[in-house]
Amino acid sequence: MLRRMSEFRFTAVISKQEPEQRRFWGTAYLHHDTDGNQITDVSQDVVDTTEAQAALEEAFYGFVKDSRTGDVEHELFEAADMIEGFIVTVDKKTAGVFPDTMAEGIYVGFQARDTPAGDVLWDGVKTGRLSALSIVGEARVEGIA
Repeated sequence: MLRRMSEFRFTAVISKQEPEQRRFWGTAYLHHDTDGNQITDVSQDVVDTTEAQAALEEAFYGFVKDSRTGDVEHELFEAADMIEGFIVTVDKKTAGVFPDTMAEGIYVGFQARDTPAGDVLWDGVKTGRLSALSIVGEARVEGIA
């Protein structure tokens, strides 16, 4: 099988915060809603095949293993560290790992670093100016030409 490095970007919509710890959580990429309907992302991309789902999972697992950092608007990098992340799939819901009421996709939690970039990020999160966190990473994807 061929291997290639693949850069990817996720945008995590912030849904919950813990201000004392500078932590926040949200959905990074949802591709099917709770009823199983296809979701088209803001770039008009879809994850609509088994192969696309596998590639998304491998890219995210590569991010988890090799990077785990978040940035501010693709300009201030390494502003946060991922502290939690998981992928909800039909198979995992069927196995009872996640409830059927969860949308399929990637969920993440981050903590803003105690750095100038982290301070900018956290200020944006707590004031509501930033409602999402960009995640950039690379993954080695097997079987891609």
